[in-house]
Amino acid sequence: MNVKDVMSKDVATCHPQDYVSEVADQMRTLDIGCLPVISEKKLVGMITDRDIVTRSVAKNVKSKVEDVMTKSIISVSPDDSTAEASIVMARNQVRRLPVIEQGKLVGFVSLADLAFPFPHVQEVSNALESISEPRHY
Repeated sequence: MNVKDVMSKDVATCHPQDYVSEVADQMRTLDIGCLPVISEKKLVGMITDRDIVTRSVAKNVKSKVEDVMTKSIISVSPDDSTAEASIVMARNQVRRLPVIEQGKLVGFVSLADLAFPFPHVQEVSNALESISEPRHY
């Protein structure tokens, strides 16, 4: 099974110039933990609830998304297999990935998306185990 078969195609996004407080409110309303950051139709970063807490709230500053977003993008393509996506998640200890085709965001795939309809339960289980391991810096 390929990523395009399980990914979400209707993806909420934000812009680098948006205020973090507005993005945090959007994430709360949508009950999600991250948003892709889009500029000129290209994915330029990801902002997560953790980015907001560690880079903005903890520093008590009024920030814009570009000030706190994660700029290194880990992604998959729609034609990657779901098994490959779970390996990428495990290797990078992330639970969700943007799906990029020809440089543009076309979807989003989460660990939960990979768990259904259960053909790769072992890969998803392995990914979750790796994601949940503490990192040693």
